[in-house]
Amino acid sequence: MENKEIILSGMAGPIDKEGNVNLANIQEADLAGYQSISNQLTENDANSILNYGAEIQNSISRQSDTFLANVRAHHAGDVGPLINELLAELNYIDVDELNKNAFQRFLSNIPILRKMVIDVKKIFQKYDKITANVDRISNKVKAGMINSVKDNTSLQTMFDSNVNLIKEMERYIVAGQLKFKQLNEELAEMEANAAQYQDYQISDKRNFISRLDKRLADMKVVRFILLQSLAQIRVVQNNNTSIAEKAQSILTTTMPVWKNQLTLAVALQRQRQNIEVQRKVSETTNTILQKNAEMLKQNSIEVAKENENTIVSLETLKNTTKSLIDTLTEVKQIHEQGAQTRRELDAGLQSLEAELKKGVIS
Repeated sequence: MENKEIILSGMAGPIDKEGNVNLANIQEADLAGYQSISNQLTENDANSILNYGAEIQNSISRQSDTFLANVRAHHAGDVGPLINELLAELNYIDVDELNKNAFQRFLSNIPILRKMVIDVKKIFQKYDKITANVDRISNKVKAGMINSVKDNTSLQTMFDSNVNLIKEMERYIVAGQLKFKQLNEELAEMEANAAQYQDYQISDKRNFISRLDKRLADMKVVRFILLQSLAQIRVVQNNNTSIAEKAQSILTTTMPVWKNQLTLAVALQRQRQNIEVQRKVSETTNTILQKNAEMLKQNSIEVAKENENTIVSLETLKNTTKSLIDTLTEVKQIHEQGAQTRRELDAGLQSLEAELKKGVIS
């Protein structure tokens, strides 16, 4: 698996690792590009906020569907059960049975006991069958190993795509913040000169700003989830690599050793070789069991770590909560200001009415 350096937003850019936007850090050369994106947000288009950045989210969905389709196409069974099946075949070897052949030949020379002798050919047929089963299972293990490598290739494509999607999402977030700042300045100007505008104009702009703020918050959450997925992809890739390495170790190390020991067991039919042959088979079996235990331990640790991860960071929730509180505070101030304006209007109207009555009476 190729390790690529991830170059995403840093403190020097307009958006930091936590998703905070600082418009003062926008480079002059990039400003026109951000403004071009922000122009997609049109106040007279009710769907412009809804569609803002939607294509990026559609790309995320499409690439996930493509990866799942590839995984289904390449699936050839889990390597773990195949290894267990292989272990069962190895345990089926009975070294004592192989080493009875010399004694059986002796018994076969005694006419009375000849019927008690087990046909040696049947014994070797049994081990030929075991060898065939081992080869069959080994081929499946190879297929599982190849699929793990294929999955890693697809995951790397998904990883690189997510990096690009994060960069594109950040461009939309920064551009949206530019528009958000512009609209708030316009709203402040309108509220300062409320007599020059219809009430619905101010209300519409205020609602548009509120909807844009919510959209940007959602986009920041999606950006964070994409960042989190990079770490998740690496975990899966590392697991796949571990599976492939374990399978390769079995195929290139354990299997040749096992076949070699089986050949020795067949060739050495004397009693004094029993202990050595049994030791070799035991070592092979212990090696496979130990590797399976190590794999189980590693997978369990990785799964436990992954389960402990949260979907959304506390820092992101703090930021969105603060933004919500600021919005509510601003809305409350606007309502209070509106109430004060209405009271002043009522007082002014009463004064004008009094002057009008006075003029009529006089």
